Amino acid sequence: MKIKFSINYQELISVENLFAAWKEFINGKRSKPDVQRFAHALIDNILQLHEDLANKTYKHGGYHCFNISDPKPRNISKAIVRDRLLHHAIYRKFYPFFDKTFIADSYSCRINKGTHKAIDRLLGMYYKVSKNNHKTCWILKCDIRKFFGSIDHNILLKILQYYIPDQDILWLMKNIIVSFSTSENKGLPLGNLTSQLFVNVYMNEFDQRKT
Repeated sequence: MKIKFSINYQELISVENLFAAWKEFINGKRSKPDVQRFAHALIDNILQLHEDLANKTYKHGGYHCFNISDPKPRNISKAIVRDRLLHHAIYRKFYPFFDKTFIADSYSCRINKGTHKAIDRLLGMYYKVSKNNHKTCWILKCDIRKFFGSIDHNILLKILQYYIPDQDILWLMKNIIVSFSTSENKGLPLGNLTSQLFVNVYMNEFDQRKT
């Protein structure tokens, strides 16, 4: 039986949570023109965002798309500041809950995890299975082609429904998820903080499968 997310919609969209999210969001971004414009009328902008969310008149905006190489070429989709602030407000409440549902050997986009710890874990497992390099062992190296672009919106929303009983929160999640697509009802933007968490929630269903 899956545990349930206990925070309600009003707490998620509270002015307190939005201001706390702003303090986290602006780290390293204070010099950005769009952030400065939003900060110029910060209180009014946050109160308006809260009102739109409370009245359920909020609608996620569009994206500015650009390419980077890190070193793999990637297409980044950047939301406006108002929406990115909301992403942070959601993430700071969602992450502590969902992180507890992930398997220990899930390393991507998680606090105190990452590539280096994943490699250390792999080496530890390799030495154990290979009897300290005295026995041949095999690993399966695979990747999901165009992963972010292949995320099915309906499947993701169905997974979120397993954990989240609050229908207003689910309404907001759908608003964010369907704001972007690479094809019919598919795709999450590389650029949204929420996307980093949603893909882990999505793949956790695979990770939990017993063979």
